[in-house]
Amino acid sequence: MIHFGMCGCGGFIERAVLPMMQDVENAKAIAAFDVDRGRLDKVCKEFDISQACNTFQELLNAEGVDVIYVASPNVFHKEHTILAAEAGKHVFCQKPMGMNAAECREMIEACRSKGVKLGIGFCYPFGGAQQRAKELIKEGAIGQVSYLHLSFNLGGYNPDTVGWRCDPKLSGGGPMMDLAPHLINLACFFLDDKVESVMAYVRPEKTETEIETDVTALLEFSGGARACVDTSFVRGNKHNYTIVGTEGEIRAAGTMAWRSGGEVILQAEGQEQNISFSNIEHIEQEVRLYCRAVERNEDPPVSGEAGLHAQAVIDAIYESGSTGKRCAVTN
Repeated sequence: MIHFGMCGCGGFIERAVLPMMQDVENAKAIAAFDVDRGRLDKVCKEFDISQACNTFQELLNAEGVDVIYVASPNVFHKEHTILAAEAGKHVFCQKPMGMNAAECREMIEACRSKGVKLGIGFCYPFGGAQQRAKELIKEGAIGQVSYLHLSFNLGGYNPDTVGWRCDPKLSGGGPMMDLAPHLINLACFFLDDKVESVMAYVRPEKTETEIETDVTALLEFSGGARACVDTSFVRGNKHNYTIVGTEGEIRAAGTMAWRSGGEVILQAEGQEQNISFSNIEHIEQEVRLYCRAVERNEDPPVSGEAGLHAQAVIDAIYESGSTGKRCAVTN
C-alpha cells in the first residue's frame, strides 16, 4: 500500500482524484495540506484523511507518507517537488509540471539526485478509449498516421469560476497551461514520437497580468506527422480527437471526462463502425500504475521527461504566438 500526502485540496482533487483513489487497491491518502483550512477540514472529513496539516513542512513530516501528490497552484510545483525530494518522498505532480521547461529540468534533477520517483499527471492515455485507439493504430487499422486533431475547450473559465487558474502569476497562462498539456501528451502517446517544432495562434497574447484564452497550434513531429491542438476558455465545452491515417481515421468524442463513456468510431475501407472499449477510469488507472512503479522500484508510467517535453512544447507555442514564427522545441 502506497500512502499519499495531498498537497492541495481543490476541486479537481476533491471531485476526481480522491474519489478515484478510493477504488485503487494499492493507494491511500493519509495526510493533506491546503492553505484554506475550511476546505482542508472538509476534504479530510469526506475522505477519512487522518492528518490535516497546517503547513507544507508539516505534510512532509506527516507519519507514514510515501508520496507527495503535488496539486498546488502551478507556480509552486517546482518548490513543492524539490522540497519533497529533499525529504526523501516520492512525487506525483499534476500537470503542467512547471511554469516553464527550465523549472522541469530542476525538478527532474532534484528527484534523480535523491533517488525518488517523479510521476506526472497525464491521465488520458490510461482511459479505455485511448488504449483501444492506440491498439487500432498498432494493428494498422488506419494505415500510417499522418495527422491528428485534438480539441479541449472549457467555455466559461474566468477569474470568478476558476480563480488562480486565470492569474498568470500563479498559473503561468490560460488554456495552454491548463488543458493543452493533456493534448500534447496524448498526441505523443498515439504517435510514439516527440514534437520538433510548432506554429501557433495565441489570443490574446499572454502578459504578466493577463492570460491567453484561445489557442490553435500546429505541432510537427520528428517522424513527419503533424497534430493540431485546439484549446480555449471561451469556445464552448468539448473534448475530442481525430487520428488520420493513409487508410482511414479514428474519431473519438466524450472519452476524456471523468468516469465517462463517449464513443470511438473507426472509418476504414469505406465503412464506419463503433468500436467498443473497456470502461477503465483513467485517473484511477494512472494512480494504480504509479503506485505499482513505486512498489516495484520501476519507472513511473508518465515520467518527468514526458512532463518536460510537454512544457517545452508549450514554451515554444507561446514563443511562436508572440513572434508569428515557427519555433523549435528545446527539451
